[in-house]
Amino acid sequence: MHPENANIRPIVRAVPPGQRLQQQIRTVLLLMIALTGVVAVTAVFFADAKAMLAALAGGLSQIVAVATYSRIARADRIPAPKAMLYQHLLAETAKIVVALVLLFAGVIGFGANAAWFIAAFLVTLMAYWLVLVLN
Repeated sequence: MHPENANIRPIVRAVPPGQRLQQQIRTVLLLMIALTGVVAVTAVFFADAKAMLAALAGGLSQIVAVATYSRIARADRIPAPKAMLYQHLLAETAKIVVALVLLFAGVIGFGANAAWFIAAFLVTLMAYWLVLVLN
């Protein structure tokens, strides 16, 4: 059998875990930015400019939380499994703390437009989970 007639798949290079994590985070951040824009445009269409700013801040609060996770969880080398677990738990804890602090600050700061802030916050949070589930 000739090689051109054979159904041979090319060898796929394995992606290191750190690089795979960075690809997932990049995808999450791009989706979050897009969805924040959609909620902000919806807010300005149905409410006013202050609602749009609240929606932008709500989405930005989750984006900052995920970027914090990314910065802490980044590993250039392959660490020991125990160290990797500790690093990801620390990164997840930092992400949750940052998200909660920004959520409470946004709800208190935006008052009447807090619903738009929370809407953008929840939409970007769901995008985060959706990308993780699909990957």
